[in-house]
Amino acid sequence: MKKKHLILSVMIAVLLSVSPMAFAVEFGPNSAKITNPYFGPVKVGSWSFEKGVGPNWSGRLTYSHVFGKDVVSGAKIGSEVFNDVKCLKMHITIIDNVGNVGEHHLMEFSMAQDTEGNVWILKVYNHQTDSAIILGATQQPNGEPWFKSMLMPTTPAVGLPAGIIIPETDDSDCEIVEVGISTLVTAFGTYQDCIKAHCNYAPNYEVGYYCWGAGLVRSSRVNTPDDVIDRKGQGTATTIKAVVIPLGD
Repeated sequence: MKKKHLILSVMIAVLLSVSPMAFAVEFGPNSAKITNPYFGPVKVGSWSFEKGVGPNWSGRLTYSHVFGKDVVSGAKIGSEVFNDVKCLKMHITIIDNVGNVGEHHLMEFSMAQDTEGNVWILKVYNHQTDSAIILGATQQPNGEPWFKSMLMPTTPAVGLPAGIIIPETDDSDCEIVEVGISTLVTAFGTYQDCIKAHCNYAPNYEVGYYCWGAGLVRSSRVNTPDDVIDRKGQGTATTIKAVVIPLGD
């Protein structure tokens, strides 16, 4: 399986690189209600659209849509296993058209918020391979889990996770590197109260900016700073069966 990266809005983007069991994790009856302001809030019908800007990423498009609910069992955080956790299901489509090579990723993420307000992805389903991986439980051939960490903490702080890399390894993790960014200006909008996260994996790392009340609004790679993917639109669909994607400039 290729590494899939999401510094979720979707994404693709986020993770407790410090011990995920440094505190007790509990999922209550409202775990499918995602209210963490640095990730959303989101609900069934929420959608967002990101567009690439720059000499190499102008063809990139990302579309995220929360289209339903899920119940996940077998997710493992630390040594504890969680069953029957209510989740929101987000469908993410990534169209990557760099160097005239088109690549389409269709993935579903089942997300839950614990009783402290931290957001976790408990399951990832890949439509291309028709396979699902469970947080902390589904193993790679080397016996390590595909991913095991948190997506967004309730109170962001430098060193805490934000984002996800699949698979995670000892040298691939996501963490917050800056908080308290008062204003962030992107190609399509201006946001307040933002944080900056790095997701590391050889040979480079990606950068994501999450802002209060919006979630992920900008992502890029450190070695190509002129290429970014910026939030262009977001909203809540009145029907979850058909959504018009605003592809035009």
